[in-house]
Amino acid sequence: MNLKNILLALFVTTFIPSGFSQTVNKVPDSLLTKNVFFYKNGNFEGKGWDLIKKEVTNSHIVFVGEQHGVAEVPVFSGKIADILQPKALVVEIDPYTAAQLEKTAKNLAGYSDYFKRKPYDFAFYSWQEEMNLIHKMTLSKIAIWGVNEINFLSMPTFFETLAATAKQASNKKIALKKANEFAKNDFPLFGDSNKYSDFMAYRMKVSEVDSLLYDFRNESQVSQKMLRDLKTSIPIFANESYEARVSLMKKNLLNYLYPYITADEIKIPKLLFKLGGNHASRGSFEVSNLADNLADAAGKKSLHIIVIGKQGTINGMSPVDNSKAIVAYNGLEEFKEFLPFFEKVGENEWVVYDLRPIRRLVKQDKLKIDNPKLKTYVLGYDLLVLIDKATGDKFVQ
Repeated sequence: MNLKNILLALFVTTFIPSGFSQTVNKVPDSLLTKNVFFYKNGNFEGKGWDLIKKEVTNSHIVFVGEQHGVAEVPVFSGKIADILQPKALVVEIDPYTAAQLEKTAKNLAGYSDYFKRKPYDFAFYSWQEEMNLIHKMTLSKIAIWGVNEINFLSMPTFFETLAATAKQASNKKIALKKANEFAKNDFPLFGDSNKYSDFMAYRMKVSEVDSLLYDFRNESQVSQKMLRDLKTSIPIFANESYEARVSLMKKNLLNYLYPYITADEIKIPKLLFKLGGNHASRGSFEVSNLADNLADAAGKKSLHIIVIGKQGTINGMSPVDNSKAIVAYNGLEEFKEFLPFFEKVGENEWVVYDLRPIRRLVKQDKLKIDNPKLKTYVLGYDLLVLIDKATGDKFVQ
């Protein structure tokens, strides 16, 4: 498995459906109405943004299905948060990393030093615009909820955190030794994409964690839960079970939501989800569907938006060197299935398409979509946002 596939499989598998059928290409132009907006002087403006604002204002939960590595997506998400004013931003990192991310994001001056020591500790939030988004959220007192498996690239921090939870000196020593072993093995690898398969997490065995669980048997529930979560994450490191990953995401979300759910009432707070495109689609087995069901049970409305770049550059995820990680991107070639939409996008435009009229025709059997991925896409999202010029999000310097 090459590097990009490893990172996509273990961080996120972004769903970008392919293959527009001839039937879809014949949809009347009125169903592909182009709603234009622009990003100027730090703000969005235009007919398209007015449409988005209206829909977000009328929603309780908003999902942004993203194309990873595009700097404009966190900017867009931040503006959505300004409208929605959510309780939390739900992202693809684990709960322990999320807590550390909130602390780190409060100190802009400390970014550079942190990332020199721990280059990919926060997964996608090791990129500048993503970190700027988290900084903005912390200033607005919006919590960061992490629903992912343990980040296999931040194992030293995981074991340092575990050590801090331990009361017994012997267990602190064991955890810190693990942290040092991971740091010594992993740190030299970040600058060489060809060595990413050598990360120490790939060699972890469930039996190793079982041994740690025995050592920590008299420690707090927090310590033991961390190790159980690590044990659950090991098959995900190896990409052995995508279903296991989604199940863990759902469990982590419920852990955050349990204070809001009682026998008599569901008081789910306003939430903004920023996830890879497959995780943010409605009507699937993904974590987004669980959130949708809870919102529905609470009598609340959800909104699903997917954001895709037309052309420009993108962060290829590795190595941790901007001169190499930022690569050319051409959506017209990579995602030819979007040509009917891309062709309408002018220079420097942002364009939003309302997909719900198409969905209604599909559900009424008045429009047939032969490609199952495309049908899932149309059924899964309310709004499609296309960016004319995507910019690769740079690693924090």
